[in-house]
Amino acid sequence: MSLSPFAKTKSVALADINHAAVSEGRIRIRISLVLFLTMIAIVLVRLAEVSLLSPDGHLRLAPDEVIQHRADITDRNGLLLATTLSSYSLYAEPSRIWNPDETADALVALRPGLDVAEVAEQLASDRAFVWVDRGLSPKERQAVFELGHPGLGFRREAKRAYPNAPLGAHLIGWTNIDLIGAAGVERSFDERLTAENAPELAVAMDGRAQFAIAEELKASVEHFSALSAAAVLLDIQSGEIISMVSVPDFNPNKYGAESPESRKNHAAMSTYDLGSVFKPLTMAMALEDGLTTRDEMFDVHKPYKVLNKFIRDDHPATEALSLDYVLAESSNRGTAMLAQRIGKERQQHYLRELGLMGRVPYELSESAYPQIQEFWGEMATVTVSYGHGISVTPLALATATGALLNDGVYVVPTVLKRDATRPPETHRVFSSQVSQDLADMMRLTVVEGTGKKANIPGFGVMGKTGTAEKPSHGGYDRNRLVSSFIAAFPHSAPRYVLIVTLDEPKGLPETYNYATAGWNAAPTAGAIIERIGPMLPGARDLPKTAAIPKEALR
Repeated sequence: MSLSPFAKTKSVALADINHAAVSEGRIRIRISLVLFLTMIAIVLVRLAEVSLLSPDGHLRLAPDEVIQHRADITDRNGLLLATTLSSYSLYAEPSRIWNPDETADALVALRPGLDVAEVAEQLASDRAFVWVDRGLSPKERQAVFELGHPGLGFRREAKRAYPNAPLGAHLIGWTNIDLIGAAGVERSFDERLTAENAPELAVAMDGRAQFAIAEELKASVEHFSALSAAAVLLDIQSGEIISMVSVPDFNPNKYGAESPESRKNHAAMSTYDLGSVFKPLTMAMALEDGLTTRDEMFDVHKPYKVLNKFIRDDHPATEALSLDYVLAESSNRGTAMLAQRIGKERQQHYLRELGLMGRVPYELSESAYPQIQEFWGEMATVTVSYGHGISVTPLALATATGALLNDGVYVVPTVLKRDATRPPETHRVFSSQVSQDLADMMRLTVVEGTGKKANIPGFGVMGKTGTAEKPSHGGYDRNRLVSSFIAAFPHSAPRYVLIVTLDEPKGLPETYNYATAGWNAAPTAGAIIERIGPMLPGARDLPKTAAIPKEALR
């Protein structure tokens, strides 16, 4: 049966309509797909903007665990002084916090160190992320987690820990919250400690000696009501700093809560007029330049005047003294006579060679420059000869005295343990004979002179007391003293130098109200040597030279 012309026309029209409808549908699908893809692209762009450009957005993509590497620090015997532990940092997403005040109260109940008002303000802010607390232990993290408050999260991070704090705190230093070295060894060796696969770093410090010295120094500060104290123990042959102690000390695990005074390294950063501990250096200068001999007699029992000032001795002699006894009895007059012979130029030359005209050139940034008079005339030359008018650090004086007794050779000090790859940097200052002469003279000072209270049997202690008045209003205050004792041992083969400095110690009935070094710094040094001597290699004296015949030294 054939279709009529009308029916054929209708069929063609219907086909055209269906085709148009399909075409329109396809166009709508394409438009919808384009709109959908455009929306996806906008979302992705916005996410990228938030993640990469927002100050807080990068935290959204932060990995769950970020462990920074920082090598351990040990003492010379392997005692762990600094290490890196895993810890947790607590953050919050304020938009997900239901009740900022309630959440803040709950957090502060677990973390009392937080400020509740500050935390509540953080949780109510419009920021994407906020750090709430850092350095949580696994146990502390679990306690916060069990609160069940939404919007709180944790990020695993590294935390620097000092398991034997405050042992060696001023020398080792600390890192900030981001594990960047902020002081001491941590700061000076930051790059080395953070290098990929960096091995542990061994310092020269002996933890046993450090502990003993710190304990004795704290006891003296308390006993004599001193403001502060410092001590340095130096191996003068290798230049290794075996101990460096400052009191008060601090806990580097909580460095932010410690006072600036406790964090100050007085041994390397505080400068003092150290007094008569300078006298051995002056005598070495005079002997080296051939300006005197050990048997020359000095009329120190007579008044002595320089320019318009009489030079005063605390313990006036009743007769002329040889050079040995000028030192043993700490005569300012005899030392002044030598200083005038030496003169300003040669005196400054030797002080430069001994490192006393600049900062100690060791690895740490904690090294203060000396305070030196602007006008260095004849009177300054005299007063500097016995330790007034020039302020230096205990570390600087210990290093200079080390050069005097180490066969006359200056050794640049180091905080690191020596090995064959790092020989010490040295230069000669005095002859071997002058070095031996001063060792004998300083031994006599301990045996018969002002340093008797530091004479520990078996160690051949050499030394010199030093008491200096503190500068005040253009002059000096006789009631505010800095007392020091510079010790060295053993006499038979000098290896160790120890300096003890007490800032404003007070006189006691048992010291007849004297606050001078012979009554406080010297016995403190003696107590230290008695404790640390048995544990130090090469510290004991040889019997044949443990004592010096008195007749040979007159």
